Amino acid sequence: MIGVFVYVLIGILTLCLIWFLIEKRRRRTHPVKGGIDPSISLPHTEPIELYSNSFSHCSRKCRLVLAELGLEAKHHAIDLIETGWYQTISPAYLKVNPSGLVPTLVHNGHPIYESDDILAYAAEIAGPDAPSLVPDSDRLRVLMEEWLSFCTISSADAMAGMEEKAGACIPGLTLPMFVSTIQYVPLHNILVGFLFHFDKKRPALFTASKMFGLRRMMALTPLQTMMHESRDHMRKHLSTLNDALEASDGDWILGEQFSLADITLSCILLRLQETGWLAWFERTTDIRQVSDYYARLKARPAWAEAITAHAHPIVTRANIDLSNAAATDPALAERIYGASEPTAKTPGEALSW
Repeated sequence: MIGVFVYVLIGILTLCLIWFLIEKRRRRTHPVKGGIDPSISLPHTEPIELYSNSFSHCSRKCRLVLAELGLEAKHHAIDLIETGWYQTISPAYLKVNPSGLVPTLVHNGHPIYESDDILAYAAEIAGPDAPSLVPDSDRLRVLMEEWLSFCTISSADAMAGMEEKAGACIPGLTLPMFVSTIQYVPLHNILVGFLFHFDKKRPALFTASKMFGLRRMMALTPLQTMMHESRDHMRKHLSTLNDALEASDGDWILGEQFSLADITLSCILLRLQETGWLAWFERTTDIRQVSDYYARLKARPAWAEAITAHAHPIVTRANIDLSNAAATDPALAERIYGASEPTAKTPGEALSW
């Protein structure tokens, strides 16, 4: 009987190893070059299709540009682990984007990679009747590109260049929301990342977050250091933005013309709002111009189409949890924001999509 059991166990282990090796091969990733790849033809039913995630900062930019340009698109919701599971490294999605990243725009079957390239590509194909999101003036185009660079998050190293780029501060400032969203994700979905995700730090962080929860994770010195370094750089960036808006001769960062720069800046401000940081900065720094600017951005019809309509229930619940926790636990608020006062005005104040 013992011999039979050993043979059965060896057989099971062998089958598991074969399955793992097959799945590992099917989920192999590799970097992609930004822009369109005309050599690839993907199955599609509409001329324009967008694969994006509701919580992804870069995905939001791309949904906004399509909405602002009035481009009809078929939307494919792709999950990150923060919204349920590692769909970005599923064999099906890797056929769309072998890097395992979102967003991906598909135009007539050809994929366009990297969010800033998608913004520029969408503006090019929109046609003469679409609103112009790229200024005619060389000077303003250069200025727009500078603001786009200011908001960039690198695919290779998301936190590189925090001193110069507001976008690089976003991952560190999002840590409390990452911990809050993961409480709604089954542990077995998180553990899949150890088998197949190309960045093993992500499943490690999310497993710890699931096990220990918000209060214990936010007590960790390395995470506090990361958040507070991001906070200090972002404070300077918001002051820079506030000064630029004050000097602008219109409602938008380039003046009267709404541009791609406003779209990418709006997503920075949205992330700061949903993590509680925007309210903290508004109390500790004079950014009244930024607050008014963000209100104007959210009032645009495209916001409801691209942001509100794509709100994810996990993100919504996590936002409420984080807001309540920070409002009712001053010690937790201090660990996160580095301030003794709570981040919400009243318990339960949550993100207004």
